[in-house]
Amino acid sequence: MEKIKIGNKIYTRTKLNNKILKTYALRLPEEENNWYLEAHNFAIRLTQKFDVTIEQAIGVISVLSPRMQWNANKKQAILLIVSGNCKSMNVPKEKARKILCETDEKRILEIIKGPKTTNFYLNIRYPARSDRVTVDRHAIAITLGRTATDAELSLSLNQYQFIERCYIMVANRLNLAPLHLQSITWQTWKRIK
Repeated sequence: MEKIKIGNKIYTRTKLNNKILKTYALRLPEEENNWYLEAHNFAIRLTQKFDVTIEQAIGVISVLSPRMQWNANKKQAILLIVSGNCKSMNVPKEKARKILCETDEKRILEIIKGPKTTNFYLNIRYPARSDRVTVDRHAIAITLGRTATDAELSLSLNQYQFIERCYIMVANRLNLAPLHLQSITWQTWKRIK
């Protein structure tokens, strides 16, 4: 039985998987949409309206996303693309500005860097074929069955990959793409909490 310590508590993989399944069981039909495809289409609209590539648009969205609600994330991405400035912390803002100077996806991914923002980028960029899981504050909360503390939100790479693997295992069991399971449970969690 695999275990991981998150915060000051030890969790088994089975316990985390069961929490994901519990949230999934509470889903509504409208929460089974392809959220990442919708996000991809939003990025396409940015390329049509502004002078940016799809990689740049998604890169900016991704680096500005930590701890930001989706609608605010979209507004801040537009603001940064249009003006070069936005209401974000300095590090993500600087990364976003650097991304706007790049066209090569590999280089953009090097700027993005972190596992959460990298996976978010890949899921939005490739919604039909990404096998990644965006382990954000909601995904962590879902596996814990409650809102995560600040300490629990600061995951090591090992903890991140452990939770990501839980989503992949449950997704395989349900015959879903991992990113689809994560987006369904994210939408459900936002509604029930």
